[in-house]
Amino acid sequence: MKINPRYVIYHDLIGFNVSVKKKSSLYDSQFIDIGTVIDESKNMLITEKNNQIKKYIKKDHMFRISIDTDEEKYKLEVNGQKIVGRPENRLRSLRKKKRFKK
Repeated sequence: MKINPRYVIYHDLIGFNVSVKKKSSLYDSQFIDIGTVIDESKNMLITEKNNQIKKYIKKDHMFRISIDTDEEKYKLEVNGQKIVGRPENRLRSLRKKKRFKK
């Protein structure tokens, strides 16, 4: 999959490996591996790891998304508030931004 890491928050996140950290816990600064995203809704990410399915509310967590490109491996930290919304609507907002940029 060829995705520019700069625009990952505008793409569908299904299939990416993700780690998570709660925003509210100031002292727990460790990211926890939660597995692969299998579904995404407006407000939740649904992940699977070791045949266990878990749901995470986007706005309450920080996510570290692992992206493997042909050249490099990236780990991007994304505020969950930035990815709230339906994936198809996030893609539309990217197109609007590019259209108005000249």
